[in-house]
Amino acid sequence: MARAAKAVQPDFKGVCYAPDGSHETFAAEMSAELGVPFTAMSSAEEMCGASDVIYTQTPGSTTCVEKSWLKPHATIICSGSDQPTKQEIPTDILKASKYVSDLTKQTSKVGELRSAIADGSMTEADVYAEIGEVCNGSKPGREGDELIVVDLTGTGAQDAAIGQVAWEKMG
Repeated sequence: MARAAKAVQPDFKGVCYAPDGSHETFAAEMSAELGVPFTAMSSAEEMCGASDVIYTQTPGSTTCVEKSWLKPHATIICSGSDQPTKQEIPTDILKASKYVSDLTKQTSKVGELRSAIADGSMTEADVYAEIGEVCNGSKPGREGDELIVVDLTGTGAQDAAIGQVAWEKMG
């Protein structure tokens, strides 16, 4: 994700946190590789407070952010290892956000949406858009300072397209 961010926003400043302490090494490696400042933060709360865009990449069943930690205009991109027990994001954040799924039927089963449906705070009808609708322009993306959550569970077509772009860039 840091490499992708560099490709679209060359002058970004990265911050990171990992509860196992690996963020110190990650920050040093990404700073050296990408040539942009990367700072290891002392907590997830500190990292969120310094971030406009947050990438979560966990397989965990314990949430890793809290709504009170977020900037009002934050974008959270959830791309961890999805499974029926995973929940990176608390459901109050999902409900308060402009929620975008890759495939709603899939995120309702193995993505973040599953937990919000289970606790009754959201339904599939509360999904703002699927990512393809934003990409093709049929629904607008950011329209102001709203909180946005993008839940990426992985789809075969998207994975193939990403793989094709990577192949072309490396070839």
